[in-house]
Amino acid sequence: MNYHIQPCKSVIGARVTGVSLQTVPDQQTIDAIEADLERYGVLIFADQDISPAQQISFSKAFAILEITGVTHARLPGFEEIFVVGNTGEKLVTFSPPTIGGELEWHSDHIHRKIPARASLLYAKEVPDEGGDTLFACMYSAYDALTEEQKLEYETLRVINSVSGLQAYLIRQGHEFGSDTRDPRITDDQVVWPLVRRHPLTGRRALYFGNQVSVGIVGFNENRARAFIQKLTEHACRADFQLRHHWQKGDAVLWDNRRVLHAGTPYDVENSRRLMHRTTWRETDNIE
Repeated sequence: MNYHIQPCKSVIGARVTGVSLQTVPDQQTIDAIEADLERYGVLIFADQDISPAQQISFSKAFAILEITGVTHARLPGFEEIFVVGNTGEKLVTFSPPTIGGELEWHSDHIHRKIPARASLLYAKEVPDEGGDTLFACMYSAYDALTEEQKLEYETLRVINSVSGLQAYLIRQGHEFGSDTRDPRITDDQVVWPLVRRHPLTGRRALYFGNQVSVGIVGFNENRARAFIQKLTEHACRADFQLRHHWQKGDAVLWDNRRVLHAGTPYDVENSRRLMHRTTWRETDNIE
């Protein structure tokens, strides 16, 4: 195994070399990636050249793959691939249209009964400017709480719903219709603890999204909204972040159990962005 890892200068993230995503990894490589994914939160595999079938095969070595509920974002012939960008019939984006707009910090599939434990996003086309992805370390966010806050947050349970994401996209002027969603995926809302423990290490992380988390059990709507806004300001502050500027051929893997992420805007009218994501199903009990 020629596996090598180089940590990024930020609080999270590392670059991995010596691994080609064209082939199914052996057990030694799987174990190394799993351990470093928990340790660093975000792993960057640069200069990859993979087909949809190869991305699916690589991902299936680690997990069962989830299929997006947004039917027009499924890659024909490869439904495990979630297509993000502006090259299809409809725009698929979760970022504001302009710089300085409201970001959508989230953990993938937190609104579903079985959330995502990790996501692998592969860049096929990228704009010259914009379209970066921000990642925020929820280990650091939890550790920076006061002891009083830690005690309180351990008791809180967060209500998550796709309706929060829908409302955000509508505010951004993005198209999002119920006719684009798979009627077989009927999750309305789910409730998760605000503080979850990583199954590999037991480390505590905050688990929420600033848009998809629509309430706190026991809080009225105004109190919950204010709490989530203040929590986002703390958890996603700059010193907890990694900004990834995409290059064609980048494949980025992140751990949804300890990282939030948010997309940044790009010129959707005059630039092209095409990304393929595989979404790895959670296998551990969040509760």
